[in-house]
Amino acid sequence: MKKTFETRKLYFGFPVFFLGYKDEVHGYNLTTSSSVYSLGSMLVMAMRTKGNAITQISKYGHFTVNVPTKELTTASEIAGFNSRQDKFALTGLTYELGETIDAPLVNECPVSIECQVVEMVACGALTNVIARVTRRVVDESLIDEEGAFKSQEFSPISYIGDGAARQYRYYNDEAIQMGSIIKELRRQDEGETSSSTDKV
Repeated sequence: MKKTFETRKLYFGFPVFFLGYKDEVHGYNLTTSSSVYSLGSMLVMAMRTKGNAITQISKYGHFTVNVPTKELTTASEIAGFNSRQDKFALTGLTYELGETIDAPLVNECPVSIECQVVEMVACGALTNVIARVTRRVVDESLIDEEGAFKSQEFSPISYIGDGAARQYRYYNDEAIQMGSIIKELRRQDEGETSSSTDKV
């Protein structure tokens, strides 16, 4: 039986990422977040309106989303809890500039996405940033011989929890191909239909 759960927030599993941006004080900077999703060539992320990241992104109009793996959990904590400081210096992470936008791609992250701001929508203390994906880069070890992404070998950090406490969770080796379950169910259904027909 379900019950009303009173909490200020509930994270049911979101990817941790480094938000890279041009910074008028430090040149280039990054911060940690977990509020992002992407559909096709659109990407939406959100941050605190009064934070440095939104201030800088609203000024320059572009940013990067860089997805770390388990080995970068410590760096993600450092980048997330040191406001308005030079996070590249603090974490030891390195970067290259994007090809389509003027923002940093974190070298240590196997997946990075370059984004151009389309619209920024304030909602209370938060700002939602709607952006167009201009380029995606993936470490070559995650691309197979046919040029497809090796999804089963990529293990990002998940952010889960509520207003009382949050935690990081990591992927295991279990994976199921999307569409395989429905194909099997339809195959079984067709088999049952054929058996019924044979009995008539």
